[in-house]
Amino acid sequence: MPELKIVESGNELLTPEQTASYLQIKINTVYNWTMRKILPVCKMGRLNRYRRADLDAFIEKSMREALTQ
Repeated sequence: MPELKIVESGNELLTPEQTASYLQIKINTVYNWTMRKILPVCKMGRLNRYRRADLDAFIEKSMREALTQ
């Protein structure tokens, strides 16, 4: 399946499968975190898409929280 991209802003949109691969987690974890509103998601009709920039911010936030504990 081809990757979706937003050309104007340069923010790449990822499918749930691509998101799981990018974060190196299971696809079920992506769905779980999406339902629990842990992962930022872009709804396109019934489809979930994830901006790579949002995922990078999620990783940075998670790392900061881990370092302060």
